[in-house]
Amino acid sequence: MGRVCVKDLVASDVGEVVVADRDGALAEEVARDVRALAARPGSTVTAHAVDVTGDSLVDLLSGADVVCNCVNYTLNPTVMRAAAKAGTNYLDLGGLFHGTRTQLALADEMTDAGILCLLGMGATPGTMNVMAALGAGELDEVGSIRLRCGGSDPEPAQAALPAPYAIDTILDEFTMPAMVLAGGELAEAPAASDDEEFSFPEPVGAGIALLTLHSELATMPLTFRRLGLAELDFKVAFDAGMIARYRLVTALGLADTAPMTLEDGTEVVPRSLIKALAGTQRFSGRDIESLVVELAGTKGSRALTVRVEELSYPNATYGVGGADANTGIPPSIAAQMIARGAIKGTGVKAPEEVVPPVEYAAELARRNISIEVHVTQPA
Repeated sequence: MGRVCVKDLVASDVGEVVVADRDGALAEEVARDVRALAARPGSTVTAHAVDVTGDSLVDLLSGADVVCNCVNYTLNPTVMRAAAKAGTNYLDLGGLFHGTRTQLALADEMTDAGILCLLGMGATPGTMNVMAALGAGELDEVGSIRLRCGGSDPEPAQAALPAPYAIDTILDEFTMPAMVLAGGELAEAPAASDDEEFSFPEPVGAGIALLTLHSELATMPLTFRRLGLAELDFKVAFDAGMIARYRLVTALGLADTAPMTLEDGTEVVPRSLIKALAGTQRFSGRDIESLVVELAGTKGSRALTVRVEELSYPNATYGVGGADANTGIPPSIAAQMIARGAIKGTGVKAPEEVVPPVEYAAELARRNISIEVHVTQPA
């Protein structure tokens, strides 16, 4: 996702982009590959090696308008605190609920630093949150929101254990209890449960959607509480074969992170073993991803249903499919909006609070990602 974000920044009207990674050679490779995309004459793309847990990160961030944090979500608070010391605005791709809650607790610290920290600004969380705000704008009261994510790929993965995104995150989603808002209260639900056949807009079509732990549940109940939100859940749709394989892996305990000792005395961490054996097989690059937000509520005395549909198509300019474009482009758009003052504020904010939905949707449309709003009256 970091690569796609960098490509979009460089291809936009950004004067200076700094690519940073623990692997300095990899950072330089990315910087070298994207320089040809530069839209602004005289713009620069530089590369640096940096350990985000070290003191050098603060120096690197100093003077920047925004840092787009694309590292593993467990390191989000570390990068946030470095951004606060540097006086640099911050955004990331999400904290998988519990991490997001930890970040929300840093609000006073970030406000004191005078910076804006935008939590979860990828596809979902991120665009999904902004879609919810767009849909809520059609209603006076919102009783329930359903969040769904799915996709289709003309070349299904052939790997024994497909990993279209970070395998650690997928394994967490299949093992960590999901969160749902029911009756106005947050409650746990079994991981990857409550199978539902859900219809996404064509050409994605139907998929099997499962409850999983997600960051939207950490912020939306707070943001939309004033509108009466009482029911909220998030589900992601996977291929039936992929679901079966991950359920087998988790049932065997191969997603566990605690070390275990084998009969011969060898100590092994099951998750590390499965990750090493599985390798990675991402989408083909011709895949299409869809996000759907369904809101039920009222406008005046009328009951209404609002369905906000998004479709993310392959991006030939960046050489990526719809799923990678859907997650990698939003942080670039949001960072540019922060830099030019279109997104304002200090402290810790969720996308649905501060991102202008109409302007943001227009930026997505310029990059082959469409959003449509459909308002109907229940039969």
